[in-house]
Amino acid sequence: MVKFAPIILLTLPTLGGNAHADATAPLTEVLTQVHQCSDTIIIRSQALSAEQTQQACQLLQKQEANFHSLFNTLDKPVRDDNNVSMRANVYASRDDYVQYVTAHFDVPSDNGGMFLEGLPHIKGNQAEFVAYQKKGQIWNLAHEYVHYLDGRFNLWGDFCASLHDSHSAPEYCPQPAPLLPHLVWWSEGIAEYISQGDNNPKAIEIAQSQKFALSELFNTSYETNGGGDRVYRWGYLAVRYMMEQQRDKVETMLGFTRNGDYARYQALVKQWGTSMDDDFQVWLKTLKPLSK
Repeated sequence: MVKFAPIILLTLPTLGGNAHADATAPLTEVLTQVHQCSDTIIIRSQALSAEQTQQACQLLQKQEANFHSLFNTLDKPVRDDNNVSMRANVYASRDDYVQYVTAHFDVPSDNGGMFLEGLPHIKGNQAEFVAYQKKGQIWNLAHEYVHYLDGRFNLWGDFCASLHDSHSAPEYCPQPAPLLPHLVWWSEGIAEYISQGDNNPKAIEIAQSQKFALSELFNTSYETNGGGDRVYRWGYLAVRYMMEQQRDKVETMLGFTRNGDYARYQALVKQWGTSMDDDFQVWLKTLKPLSK
């Protein structure tokens, strides 16, 4: 779920929305174009051309292949997960998004796009991604698809079953939030890491400040210990470090999260404690922006 600044991932020609459209128009009258890229990817749009749709399909299919290769999933989802595909819903403009998305999906419109996992244990549940075009770009596309893949193959249960402190629509997760450590550092960080790879200049720039210890970042969440830089940039740095320098620990962690054993995940992170903090700070100093 994305609630902060969007990540721009796909360049497209600019298309205008319908500024005078009926705000009460049903979804099927607004997002009239439906294209199935594959068995796992569907794109429903307001104004994408055939070429733009194909470009988006290719991006998502590449992202999917990279994810399965990185985690060696063998295409085997976590138990009780029936989210066999993700549908991307793309509005023609920011104005169209604000006008329609709340009525269509029961989500706030003050964001750059959101992944809606729904209830994956229910057969026929459809995972959705909502987004819009702006200045010739679709925002968050690859980032949000990683959320779908991570939720299906790495994190058991729906969004509320995971560890965070968000109570926003449409899930309206119950309060109070579970105790720290949460999983926001991982879920947002892995989406950033896979979608951006080594080319994340904003994260690499703030890494030089060495503002956070790794053990602090494990306590990141959406409303507590949050904020755009901490959730996305520092989440990226934490995940990149763990994936590249501590992969054995990641595999142990995923053994718990894939089975929904979040109590043992929390015990594991607490056991890690501050043991990697010094090495994380040394590693941060080695990061250099990719040369242009």
